[in-house]
Amino acid sequence: MVRLRVREVAEAQGILDAAKLGRRCNLGTATAYRLWQGDPGGLGEGERSVGIGTLARVARCLGVRLSDIVIEEVEEGLGSRR
Repeated sequence: MVRLRVREVAEAQGILDAAKLGRRCNLGTATAYRLWQGDPGGLGEGERSVGIGTLARVARCLGVRLSDIVIEEVEEGLGSRR
């Protein structure tokens, strides 16, 4: 499972809401809100996900590495199969 830390990183820099994040990083309103909520999307039928290019652009905008805003969490019982 992937978890986004955009909100935590942005708040540490004084960006206190999704609208400010959108303006600072030139994002659409829906994308900024989704990132602010930590929702990468793409889990529901027909739902669009936030692309890796957008995440990389947001990371650059915030002056951090992509790995600082995207965290992969391994779920128990979902190890590699052999």
